[in-house]
Amino acid sequence: MSEPEQERTRPVPLIAGPLAFALVLGWPSAALDMPQRKALAVTVWTAIWWLTGAVPVAAASLLPAALFPLLGILTAGQVAPYYMSDLVFLFLGAFIVALGLERWQVHRRIALAILARSGDSPRRLVLGFMVAAAFLSLWINNTATTLMMLPIAVAVLERIEGKDARGGALSTCLLLGIAYSASVGGMGTPVGTAPNQVFLGQFHKAFPAAPEIGFGTWFLGWLPLVILWVPLAWWVMTRFVHKLPRTGSGGADVVAQERREQGPMTVAQKRMAIVFTTTAILWVTRSDVQLGSLTIPGWSRWFLPDGLTELSERMQHARDVSDATVATFMAIVCFVVPAGGGERGALMDWKTASRMPWDVLLLLGGGFALAKGFQTTGLDTALGGVLAPLYAGHSTWLVVLGTVLFMSLLTEFTSNTATTAVLLPVVGAAGVTAGLDPRLVMVPATIAASAAFLMPAATPPNAVVFATHRVSIPTMARTGVWLNGMTVILITVVFELWVRRIWGIGSGLPEWAKP
Repeated sequence: MSEPEQERTRPVPLIAGPLAFALVLGWPSAALDMPQRKALAVTVWTAIWWLTGAVPVAAASLLPAALFPLLGILTAGQVAPYYMSDLVFLFLGAFIVALGLERWQVHRRIALAILARSGDSPRRLVLGFMVAAAFLSLWINNTATTLMMLPIAVAVLERIEGKDARGGALSTCLLLGIAYSASVGGMGTPVGTAPNQVFLGQFHKAFPAAPEIGFGTWFLGWLPLVILWVPLAWWVMTRFVHKLPRTGSGGADVVAQERREQGPMTVAQKRMAIVFTTTAILWVTRSDVQLGSLTIPGWSRWFLPDGLTELSERMQHARDVSDATVATFMAIVCFVVPAGGGERGALMDWKTASRMPWDVLLLLGGGFALAKGFQTTGLDTALGGVLAPLYAGHSTWLVVLGTVLFMSLLTEFTSNTATTAVLLPVVGAAGVTAGLDPRLVMVPATIAASAAFLMPAATPPNAVVFATHRVSIPTMARTGVWLNGMTVILITVVFELWVRRIWGIGSGLPEWAKP
C-alpha cells in the first residue's frame, strides 16, 4: 500500500471497525461466553482495519496490545512479548541481510541473470519465480525462501517497471506468486513449513504406536499437490485475475548490455554474497533432517547445555536455536565485516538498516497476540467445536473439505503456526471421538494452515511481500480469494485420492488410536 493510500481519509471503514466490535461484544450467544466474545470482537475490529486500510497497518496491529488488557483478556505484560517474538526477530535479522544485498547491488546482479534467462515474457518471468520459490521451500523454511527471493524480485521489477512503480499487474503477480508458492512448496516436506513440524511433534506424542511418517513418506504424499498447484495458480493469476500480456517489453538487449557494463564483482559485493549464502546454508542445515530411517543431524545439536542425556531433552534444547538465531547473528555480522576494496565502514550501517519495514513487524506481532487471545479465552476450542457435526455420520470428503476450509479461513487472521499448535489437539480428539482415524482431520488441517492467501498476517511469506509496499491488502485479498478456493479444493482432492491411499488412512478408528 502506498503512502498516499495510507494517509487518505476513510471514514466508513474507520467507523465500521469499532461498530463491528460493539456488535460482536453485545450480541447474545449461547455458544460463546463473554471472554470469547471479547477476543472475537477485537479480532473482527483488527481484521476490518487491516482489510480496508482505514488506518495505517501498523496502527491497526496495535489494537490487540491496547484492547486485550482493557478487556481483561491478557495483561499488558503478557501481550507485549508477542510483538517481539522469535519469528519477529527472524524478520528483523533477515531484513537487515536483505538490505545489505540491496546496498551493494548484489540482488541486482542476480536479478539481471534471471532476466537474461527468462526472456521478455512477463508470464514466463512469473512462472520462473514461482517454480523457484516452490522448489526452494521444499527444503528451506518458506519464510526464509521468500526473504531470500524478495530482493531479487524487487530488483527485477525496478528494472522493468521503474523504481517508484507500485501496484502494477506484473508486480502483483510476481510478488504474490513468490509468497504463495513458498507457502505451498513448504507443504511438500516435513521441514518446509512450521505447521508440518508442529503436526509431526504432536501426532507422535499423542499416538506413539501410530505408523511413522518419515521424510520420504511425506514427500511422496504431498509433492503432487505442489506440482499441480504451481501451474494452476500461475494460470489463474496471469490469465484470469490480472491478465498479463504474452509478450514482453523488448528489453532483452538492454539487460544483456547492463550485465556487460556491471563488470566483475567488487570486494564488498563478494563479501555480502558470502554472508547471504552463509545465512541460507545455516538455515537449511540448522535442524535435523529425517530421510526415512536416516537422520541427518543439524548443527544446532552442537549448542546444548551440559548434562543433557535424554534424546527428548536434547531435541527440545536443539530447537531453542531457531532460524531467528541465525538471522540475528548474521545481521550482526553485517555490521562487523568491513566492506573492503577501498570502501569505508562495514557491510551495513544503521542509516541503511533503519529503512526496515517496522509496520510489518508490528503486523506480525498483532497476529501472534490475537492467536494468544484465542487460546487464553478458549475461543479456539469453541470454534473447533464447530467442526464436530461434520465428523460423525458424514462422508470423509465432507469431513476433509470442512476441515480444510475452516482452517484456511481461520489462519487468515491468526498465526498459522500458533493456530495449528492450538487446534490440532482439538480436531484430533474430535476425530477420535467420532470414530475416525485422527490423521483424517489432523493432516488436512495442517496442510490447510499454510493455504491462507487473503491477508498479510495469514502467513509470514504474505507479510514479507506486503513489506515491499507494492501490494496493498485489498489487492492481496482480491487475488487470494480465488487461490484460496482453488487450493481448498485441490488439498481435498489430493488427500482423498492420493495421500490416503499411500499413507494407509482408513475411515474407521485404528487400534493404535483407541483410548
